[in-house]
Amino acid sequence: MPGGDHSGRTIGWWASSALPGAIGMLHLHGDVESTFGGLEARIPRVGGTRLVDLEGIDDAVLARTGTGSCLVMPHGGPRIRRLVTGLMEANGVRLVDASTVDAQTTWPEALDRVEATMLQALSMTESPRAIPLLLAQPGRHRSGGAPPERGSPRQRTLDRLLVPPMIALAGVPNVGKSTLINRLAGREVAITADQAGTTRDAVVARVALDGLACEVVDLPGRREDGDEVERESIRLSERFIEEADLLVLVTDERDLTPEGLGRSPDLRVSNKVDLRRGDPGDSGLRMSARLGDGIEEFRVAVRRMLVPDEQLDSEEPWLMQPAT
Repeated sequence: MPGGDHSGRTIGWWASSALPGAIGMLHLHGDVESTFGGLEARIPRVGGTRLVDLEGIDDAVLARTGTGSCLVMPHGGPRIRRLVTGLMEANGVRLVDASTVDAQTTWPEALDRVEATMLQALSMTESPRAIPLLLAQPGRHRSGGAPPERGSPRQRTLDRLLVPPMIALAGVPNVGKSTLINRLAGREVAITADQAGTTRDAVVARVALDGLACEVVDLPGRREDGDEVERESIRLSERFIEEADLLVLVTDERDLTPEGLGRSPDLRVSNKVDLRRGDPGDSGLRMSARLGDGIEEFRVAVRRMLVPDEQLDSEEPWLMQPAT
């Protein structure tokens, strides 16, 4: 049975990412017959599948994995997921966090707990870099290798393949941080303008950097002469700087470092190189976020700092369960 206090007749948990995707995956465990007795959808027999209409919300595939278990697989958009969640709750399903559910309950077809844990992690990761590493884990565990201790540097590093790390973009106003986050996200998530102080609050986007899913935060430009609203935004951004897994300092031709960051940047990036004249000198990683020059180098550099190549290439086992 699932871990934790799950005393309801039927519990459910989403095993797929909360981000938009092609297919969502909702596990149901318990009295699934009664759950679907209140719906017009007919539940298939054990081992069977059926395409059903979830009361006008969406067409979904039902897969009956056991007498007391079923998979509901609608389309993966956030709105459909929200509506399906409401429909399930209205029919007596208690939704719980997937992390509180035993992996072997979620994946009864797994050969053992290691394989069940791998399938659980595989269904939830948003990082393509994690997939080959996860698929190799059952064999590595069965060969007798010892996984790293929970909380060890290797385990903390590999946890970033399952829990997206946070990257904070800091710098003085008008160095192009908002243009950079828009370029990384492939869409406009932050307002850009050739005017200092355009970004007045932190802007967050989930992006993939060289196969690693990350939370990138565009922080307000730091300057001493901003108004009270801007100063308050900067005070709030200090929490992001403190908790970020990686602090990136973005500069331009002025090569200015804002005061009061509270920690040394992990990576320094020189932006707007397309606007510079003469030799830019040795200023580290250089790019033009506006034109896209140097963006791929930035993606690779960040991924390697957060999850180095040697950790991806190592054949040592991995726990596949991030610390909570």
